[in-house]
Amino acid sequence: MKVESKKRQFILEGKIKACFCEGCGQITEKVFVGEWMPSDKPKDDDLLTAVAVKKPKGGKNGTGELPPAAENQYWIRCSDCNQVYLLKDWQIQIDREVSPGELKVEECQVYSPHGIYAKGDALYHQALGEVGVVREKQATGSGAFVIIVEFCKSGKKQLLENVQMNPANGKNSESVTDLIKLKLRR
Repeated sequence: MKVESKKRQFILEGKIKACFCEGCGQITEKVFVGEWMPSDKPKDDDLLTAVAVKKPKGGKNGTGELPPAAENQYWIRCSDCNQVYLLKDWQIQIDREVSPGELKVEECQVYSPHGIYAKGDALYHQALGEVGVVREKQATGSGAFVIIVEFCKSGKKQLLENVQMNPANGKNSESVTDLIKLKLRR
């Protein structure tokens, strides 16, 4: 059984991000057409190559050099102009929309108001006991940052991120929840 990469699975499922098309000159949606397979036909009679490749002289055993392994390539079609391109694996950007239902607790980072998160990060919220995906990041008027996380059962919730703790300096130390409430009131 051949193990496939996640990127290859996304490409085969057609989850490809919109990108620039040289044919129509616009950023358009791309459609997966098929997978490129190398030909086993000898290249001796190929008229497009300028210099014929000489075969290495092997002994009676025929131990010549093996051709390099083919890189994954895919036929991708522009949805506007219908032009088809042969693109290598690294040239294709995939749409990695992860749904919270697919996540496991082990795959997620534990949420903390002191942490900094990126769009698309998988989080585990201990108080809610749920996993979720960061969908948006916003800055509030007070300078605090808010992430909008989509949870499976709870839906979308706004959570604080990058909350700074100031040292008490002899004053009554406030709890983290009081600091968060203070930031949100501003």
